[in-house]
Amino acid sequence: MNRSARRLTVGLISTALITAAGAIAATPAMAADTSVRVLIGLKPGYDAKARLSSLDALGLQNAEAKGQARGALLAALGAKTVSVPKGQVNSTLAALRNDPSVQYAELDVKRTTSAVTPNDPYYGGQKELSRLNVPAAWATTTGSDITVAVVDTGVAPVGDLAGKVLPGYDFYNYDSDPIDDGTFPHGTVVSSLIASTTDNGAGMAGVCWQCKILPVKVLGADGSGYDSDVAQGIIYAVQHQAQIINLSLGGYGYSSTLANAVAYANAKGVLVVAAAGNDGVTTKSYPAALPDVLAVGGTDPAHPGDAKIDFSNYGTWVDVSAPAVTTGMGSNGQYATGLEGTSFSTPLVSGIAALVKSAHPEYSGWSLWSSIVRSGTKAARPWNAYGIVDAAKALTFATDVTPPTVTRILPVENTAVHGTVNITADGLKDAGGGVRLVELQLNDAFHSWSYTGPAFTTKFNTAGLGGPVKLRLKVTDKAGNVTYSGYRTLIADNSRPVLSVTSWPANNAKISGTVLVKATATDATSGIAKVVLKINGKVVATDTTPAWVLSFKPASQAKTMKVQVVAYDKAGNATASTTRTYTHS
Repeated sequence: MNRSARRLTVGLISTALITAAGAIAATPAMAADTSVRVLIGLKPGYDAKARLSSLDALGLQNAEAKGQARGALLAALGAKTVSVPKGQVNSTLAALRNDPSVQYAELDVKRTTSAVTPNDPYYGGQKELSRLNVPAAWATTTGSDITVAVVDTGVAPVGDLAGKVLPGYDFYNYDSDPIDDGTFPHGTVVSSLIASTTDNGAGMAGVCWQCKILPVKVLGADGSGYDSDVAQGIIYAVQHQAQIINLSLGGYGYSSTLANAVAYANAKGVLVVAAAGNDGVTTKSYPAALPDVLAVGGTDPAHPGDAKIDFSNYGTWVDVSAPAVTTGMGSNGQYATGLEGTSFSTPLVSGIAALVKSAHPEYSGWSLWSSIVRSGTKAARPWNAYGIVDAAKALTFATDVTPPTVTRILPVENTAVHGTVNITADGLKDAGGGVRLVELQLNDAFHSWSYTGPAFTTKFNTAGLGGPVKLRLKVTDKAGNVTYSGYRTLIADNSRPVLSVTSWPANNAKISGTVLVKATATDATSGIAKVVLKINGKVVATDTTPAWVLSFKPASQAKTMKVQVVAYDKAGNATASTTRTYTHS
């Protein structure tokens, strides 16, 4: 009887908990307030997949594990994400920023689409194409099998996009179905502007007739999503052979993780195109304002030339402009005119970049950027850096063909090294757009790379190596031109020297006068650099030549002395003797 009553009570409690949990889950605003995402960047040499002791100390082990599962691709940037209870955000950020393995800790900011609510659902003409001189460009090329990634709310493969949409991924729901389920079909409209099937007697014209769309969903139905998901979307697009990435999204506030993801794309020769935003302000919107992103502002088709539409953000950080009132296709396959926003200026420019890539398949992302900005026609009072894009003119520009230069590799020849060593390029220069990546080769095979300048320091992990190793650097500029440094031989030595103290007073001896300590030290790989004598942890004598004789005066030291001999090889490996304790009167 008691057992039955106990079961009944537990059952009622369970039902109450389920009901309460359901009520909470059904209230998105309440759920959104319970935790905050934090992005963590690790210093070079630290494994982003390993647990952080600073998070363990805060009781966030489970949150870290979930974050790593959610942000698996962030490891490519040496980063991870974790959800933190709202009340612990400040203490967590403080703890992380004091963690010696952490390079940065920042809030995982939500970005939103750069679309203005559509004002007319009916069919209409595409005057924006003639404003950009796209029909004239079609006389040269209507495009080719170029992959443009649309990192957005997803894409519906309907109407003029049927057969044009590749398999992609959903980083918002973490599944392989990146369908556009937004309240407004933002990603589908963006894709239709880039790659709608054209000259088929139906629907609308896309800028690049033969392009393919790689759908990467990073935004939810409300048009917002986290930097961690956007960054993963960028990495995914690069790893799935996108040549151009369209980001019709943005928000205010710099993100290191987002910047690193864009730098990763640039290093792989991929062009990133992003919307400037729709608040009519000069405040920088990201990712558009990041280096080597082609930032697109919106013009007003009701006025000639490069006249800014009232809602477009502006400033010298905005590269080019395109019409911000367009025609597009929604996820139901229907068409609408009067769609407003820099979200729709951006895919027009992405489509033009795809035309340039079609005409010049050897062009890197930077070369596409260069062609488009040079095509710009500035107004008398410009509000962006280069002006409105001219598609036909963009097809005519040659790219930089001059290789970069590099004087030499550092460290210098025959330097003995151990562990992980920084390898740098001395005299690194490029007369064009600049260097985009430096790759380290070990015995003529790829070893590691760096895509963050200006130093472009690569990491050489000598683990498992011993003796002479042959290195050189492969340097690639933003236009894709390549040069190689000369070869550099370093001596990899990860073995400790052999040390024996052959003469010193007995342990616990009382000593005076001048005390001599003699040792033998050998190292088979790089040789002995020095032998030192330490008293109470401080070096008091050093010998750099055999036969390694060291001396000290006890009267100059503390009454009780802990004495130790340490031998260092030329790579920095060390071997220490046992410690002996002495006293003096």
